[in-house]
Amino acid sequence: MQAGKTGACIRHCRSGDSEQGPGVSMMKRDVVYQAALLFIIGAVVYLVALTTQENLARLGVDSSIDFLWKRAGFEIGQKLIPFDAESTIARAFMVALLNTLLLAAVSIVCASVLGAIIGLARLSGNWLVSRLATAYIEIFRNIPSLLQIFFWYFVVLRTLPRSDESIEFFNCIFLNNRGLFVPAVSPGQGWEWIAAALFFGWAMIYFLRRQERRRHAAAGFKRAETTGTNPLASWNLLLLAGVAGVVILVGGAQWDVPREARFGYRGGLVMMPEFLSLVVGLSMYNATYIGEIVRSAFTSLPRGQTEAAASLGLPRHLTIRLVLFPQALRVIVPPLTTVYLNLFKSTSLAAAIAYPEVVSVFVGTVNNLVGQPVFIMAITMAVYVFISLCIALFLNWYNRKIALTVVS
Repeated sequence: MQAGKTGACIRHCRSGDSEQGPGVSMMKRDVVYQAALLFIIGAVVYLVALTTQENLARLGVDSSIDFLWKRAGFEIGQKLIPFDAESTIARAFMVALLNTLLLAAVSIVCASVLGAIIGLARLSGNWLVSRLATAYIEIFRNIPSLLQIFFWYFVVLRTLPRSDESIEFFNCIFLNNRGLFVPAVSPGQGWEWIAAALFFGWAMIYFLRRQERRRHAAAGFKRAETTGTNPLASWNLLLLAGVAGVVILVGGAQWDVPREARFGYRGGLVMMPEFLSLVVGLSMYNATYIGEIVRSAFTSLPRGQTEAAASLGLPRHLTIRLVLFPQALRVIVPPLTTVYLNLFKSTSLAAAIAYPEVVSVFVGTVNNLVGQPVFIMAITMAVYVFISLCIALFLNWYNRKIALTVVS
């Protein structure tokens, strides 16, 4: 009798294990292993930080971060927020960080546009266009990005004429060896209305896209943004720019046009030669990899997609925009993440031509003033890691959003 109960208990336990499945127990083990690994990494980091602090204290080196609130005592050539020599070192770090983000953002946009054009040009049926795109990739991909930056800075931009002999475009854009001077919008007292207009424009775009998704769902189609065939998508930017433009004009905003002064040009938006050379060099170098990614993504699509679009009478540009590109985008985004991360980290090369970014200002100038290499390097590396993780998380989220959903 007792043996029968024992056998029933064993069978019950085995049936319970079979109901849970091996995946549950494996998941529990993975959680335990990951928690243990995280604990070990945290302990190692704590011991390294504690040992470093003790060694610095023994050598009489101040290991606090109070230096961030000291007076900077130096100027920064390019700044997006107010800064002078009386500002704190923490504000200098923010100025340098904003310069880094601006350089990375502009370079990513330019490299993406140029890479897409080069990638599509390689697929062109025109023999000359295809060979020129191939030559561009083979040449600029094999030249180091730092060497390209030096070429554009020392050979091209530094040899431009002086301010009194500037190259003029439409009597409002001026190019000389001090940079590119372009008109800028001066919102004056109506800047809050411009911000409200931009917010209202984005709200209108969101509302219209939501209504379009509901209409497609009611008709039995998939979500518009996953297929890339939303007819309103091409009008979003135009709508936003139109609303903002109308409010800018009504609000009394004026154009700040550069004008020649005694020591150069004043007013408008100034792009330093260092900034221009970095944008051109980084964009042209990374566009070669983006072009290859775009080309391989389009060639991976079945040829029947193009033939089906041609049989429906779609022109070439609509076939690429509505049929091929939405499908190729799912192949483009994963490797594009690596290119964007490498481009962002390559902004540290700006220190070679004294562009005021994080490495040049914080690791160079500030470290020479306060002599805190440990904390300065730790803060700089932490900032690079954080921004890189944000870029990767955003692109991974977008990759999951546009991925195909398999319905069983």
